[in-house]
Amino acid sequence: MTSATPTTSFINSHEQSQHDLSPTHPMRPIRLMHMHELMRSVGLLDSQSIATESPRLATDDEIAIFHDADYLEVVKAIDAGAIVPGMHQFGFGPGDNPPRSGMFRHAALAAGGAMLAVERVLSGETQNAFVPAGGMHHHAMSDRASGFGIFNDAVIAIKHLINQGLRVFYVDIDVHHGDGVQAGLYDTDQAMTVSIHESGQWLFPGTGNPDETGTGNGEGYSVNIPLAPYTDDELWHQAFDAIIPDLARTFEPDLVFTQLGIDTHRNDPLAHLSLTTQGHNLAVQKFAALVNELDCPWIAVGGGGYDMTAVARAWTMDLATMANLDLADEIPSSFTSLPNMPTLHDQGDYRIDPDIRNDITRHNRSAIDEIKQRIFPRFGI
Repeated sequence: MTSATPTTSFINSHEQSQHDLSPTHPMRPIRLMHMHELMRSVGLLDSQSIATESPRLATDDEIAIFHDADYLEVVKAIDAGAIVPGMHQFGFGPGDNPPRSGMFRHAALAAGGAMLAVERVLSGETQNAFVPAGGMHHHAMSDRASGFGIFNDAVIAIKHLINQGLRVFYVDIDVHHGDGVQAGLYDTDQAMTVSIHESGQWLFPGTGNPDETGTGNGEGYSVNIPLAPYTDDELWHQAFDAIIPDLARTFEPDLVFTQLGIDTHRNDPLAHLSLTTQGHNLAVQKFAALVNELDCPWIAVGGGGYDMTAVARAWTMDLATMANLDLADEIPSSFTSLPNMPTLHDQGDYRIDPDIRNDITRHNRSAIDEIKQRIFPRFGI
């Protein structure tokens, strides 16, 4: 690529920050507006290394590569205001996935953003792409909504990549197990899915154990790293380093696809891990190095994240990392979208009681050892 060619496609729109699931719902898409304002304030969006564009809508045919036709029609009907008998069987009702106007377009934009990312990196227009409104649908199943998700943008995009003869290495660093992505790719050896998350012993969706390793041709290609509550940066990265780089190198993918949920943050109200923004971004730096080593394209989507300041700071840092740009840690005074945010990095020392830390270490080590016993021998590691 020439120096004038952008490195990164940034696929995002103001519209995606304006769709509310309900007045009390923890998923608040306005977080994307705060993120965008911070990116603008630090000058990131002025860089020639980043090409910014709005997502397109995924077509029905694109969505149908994973989702059942009946489910697709139910989503459209609910979106249009119809009372659909038995809608709860499709995952809609009070709670995580309330029926609402605009939900079809909102979900189709997320899926279309992922498909646009595929188009950009496969054409060579950019080396990588970031779709921050994507990834939150990683719980969506083929026939039902789940965990805030409606159309599983990651599975839709990856299945299209597989149909083009490409092998995909998918890593989900959201605090919640990526059960919908796992389910959608559970029987294929053309994609390896890795989810590093808080253990389902303590957190939704209750799955993601090391013994969930795939079925049929996909046996051994589903990898789960369940971590104990209060896992901090150091302990999280010990687990990451022990499993993910070796699997990526052995799998030899044509493309790396990452879900960058920031609900692992120590201030996130819905979960119990203890990462900082810099701990999260260190994982993205490792992905960047790995992609460079593997010499393949990279697509990243967003995901969970319910502390507004963590979302804005982490994904701003992540976009800079993907575009190979350096940012000053101090946030400019021109950023007024959120209060009390002096730096991109979290400040202050976070200490865990030594006895609790020992318990966390034992739990995580047990999970790592089980994965190495179940998965590594299949690939000669």
